[in-house]
Amino acid sequence: MAGDRRIRILAKLVGDTPPDLETTRLCEVCAEVTVMSGAGIMLMSDDVPRGSVCTTGSVSALIEELQYSLGEGPCVDAYRQDRPVLEPDLVHPAVPRWLAFSPPAIEAGVGAIFGFPLRVGAVHLGALNLYRARSGSLTYDQQADASVMADIAAQAVLMMQAGAPPGK
Repeated sequence: MAGDRRIRILAKLVGDTPPDLETTRLCEVCAEVTVMSGAGIMLMSDDVPRGSVCTTGSVSALIEELQYSLGEGPCVDAYRQDRPVLEPDLVHPAVPRWLAFSPPAIEAGVGAIFGFPLRVGAVHLGALNLYRARSGSLTYDQQADASVMADIAAQAVLMMQAGAPPGK
């Protein structure tokens, strides 16, 4: 079952094009597969945000920027805790968190937000950020797809880095 899920997702990512991954497409597929409004991939090292691989639009870009500048949010927590961080209702959370991050994210139209750690083996790379405009929990399939997507994104980041010129 997990293998079928992975094959289905990889087919969406690569399609008919050669496996020369374009970062924007990677984030678009993350959002498409999980049925989210948008996605972003944040790289981190030593608990510090280091950069964004991709975002799907202005709201996703803002979410990434807020996490970089404020040092809090679902990607930061997912990376640090090495587990998915799920906030199905950012406006009315069960437990308030991200006191600086939440107000501007809500103002930008984020109703629910989810972070999934990016890792390959013991190497932690960052986190996949998924958001949607309306509040609500992830379904079992959405959470399973997001976990597989985070694994694929982590491997894609390593492949992209392997092909990058030295110093990039």
